[in-house]
Amino acid sequence: MLVVLFTVLAAPLIQHYFPFITSGPLYGFNADAPDEVFNWDKWWDGSYQEKKGRYLNDHIGFRADLIRLNNQLDYSLLNKLHSWKVVEGKDHYLFMDTYINGYYGRDYVGYTAILEKLVKLKALSDTFERLGKSLILIHAPAKEFMYPENIPDEFKNPPGTITNLATYNHISDSLKIHSIDFNRWFYWMKNESKDALFPRQGVHWSVYGSYLAADSLIRYIEALRHIRMPHAKWSKVNYTDKPCYSDDDIAKTLNLIYPITHETFSYPEVYYTEPPGMVKPNIVYIGDSFLPIWVNDGIMDHINNDWQVWQWFTVLWSRDNAGKQIVDNTDWHTTLKNTDCIVIMYTSFNLPVMGNGFIEKAYDFYFPVKK
Repeated sequence: MLVVLFTVLAAPLIQHYFPFITSGPLYGFNADAPDEVFNWDKWWDGSYQEKKGRYLNDHIGFRADLIRLNNQLDYSLLNKLHSWKVVEGKDHYLFMDTYINGYYGRDYVGYTAILEKLVKLKALSDTFERLGKSLILIHAPAKEFMYPENIPDEFKNPPGTITNLATYNHISDSLKIHSIDFNRWFYWMKNESKDALFPRQGVHWSVYGSYLAADSLIRYIEALRHIRMPHAKWSKVNYTDKPCYSDDDIAKTLNLIYPITHETFSYPEVYYTEPPGMVKPNIVYIGDSFLPIWVNDGIMDHINNDWQVWQWFTVLWSRDNAGKQIVDNTDWHTTLKNTDCIVIMYTSFNLPVMGNGFIEKAYDFYFPVKK
């Protein structure tokens, strides 16, 4: 018994210095503490011991496996989740409470603030139109708008709450801004589509849903610009219970041993049609974390001659750049000059920061204040 006890206690230390088992990674928002280099000044003021202790705690052998074991026991026995902002709704639907707040208007920024932003956006849209360009505002869908019946009861509000999304839609329609609300469309389709548009274990649209949304955008651009573009088609959909890409992105952050639920994922085998007189417009996409899913799907590579994604108007993605460039370090004004379309896409949770400063900076550039 002493030998077994000693082995159990010594195993994490042995694994730390002489790793003999490869543990799966942990997912989430907390980075492991870096190692600390010893020096006497840090020793005497106590900072070395504190930082070294954090490093050893984060890198001790079997830490990831023990965290998963602890999380699994807490969930299985106490229905307790260990993840930032994630809550479990009815029928094992996972939500993020920040998105629920957006659905119920708890993050409402006010009519005046939204009107001011959209007036500037309308001025930009009119300017781009005179330059032969098109600006399109897209509201990416949120799971809460599709499955409000599955939101946990303790998070629900009385009906009739004013939301950012409703105000954006109302003012956009009044100003005649070119816009698409995928929340409405996905809600209408949820009972007609045999394939899930939102996975239970993900916060973003499913891979299948992302292709449908991209096809809708393509058709919108075709009608707006009177052109014909490539379209994603498929004759076969592969079904599996193993998620790919972002289909279980928030479930991963729970760091459980067993999946929180089992579901069927749909992955179409995609090919692209090329109609006669086809045009591949240059497009700049500005938005949140929904856009990289289209990048990973390869949609931009097939429908655009040239493209850039300005995620959060900070990180730049392009055909030759894997998100390692900062937008402000580029000549983004010239990029706008050489593009055909500007697509701004945010989900409801991120409407309080719509554009991340792009709308205001672009407006100041095209409408400078005379001194």
